[in-house]
Amino acid sequence: MNNAIEVIERLKDAHEVETDKQLSEILGVSKTGVFNWRSRDVIPYKEVCSTALEKGITLQWLLTGKGERMESGNSAQQLAVPHYAIQASAGGGALVEAEKIEQHLTLSRAWLAREGISSSDLIGIYAKGDSMEPTITSGDSLLIDREDNVVGSDGGIYVINYEGELFVKRVQKLLDGRIAVTSDNKHHMSIEISKHDLERLKIIGRVVWFGRKLV
Repeated sequence: MNNAIEVIERLKDAHEVETDKQLSEILGVSKTGVFNWRSRDVIPYKEVCSTALEKGITLQWLLTGKGERMESGNSAQQLAVPHYAIQASAGGGALVEAEKIEQHLTLSRAWLAREGISSSDLIGIYAKGDSMEPTITSGDSLLIDREDNVVGSDGGIYVINYEGELFVKRVQKLLDGRIAVTSDNKHHMSIEISKHDLERLKIIGRVVWFGRKLV
């Protein structure tokens, strides 16, 4: 019989984290979620399956600790990226109203490597609004690297959470420590966040690719 505590520890190993809190954040569960799994000896099969898909790890190893750790063949050459039914505003602001996974995007690791994307911590969401036009338009699907969540002086396009709302903007660190948040559409305002207000800003990750429908 599988032991929930051992499964949780293998999940932590798979996600390269050390604490239950870090695991809960990566898996998108409440802080008490992992504790409840432990105390009730409940195996989180949904999270085990999503981890196996994302990391290319075998279900057998995650559930039992036995057998080969990594998938072989085609499964090992693909990355399952969760795409959330969330919109990051490229306009006037959008509250996060849903955090459920809408679908998984299966991406070739070889394609990711050719695009210069080495992270395995990728998620997808949608853009909303016109403030990043013509670069990004409303409805575009955004591929976000959550490992790239520290803004440097060179800047880039990031998805950010500012005071509880999601935005997709150009973000750059200025020499004095302030953070400049700008739009490609010059009809929208830009702001600068002082060093004293940075706790109100959370960098979700860098936009490394986007796609849209052609109609």
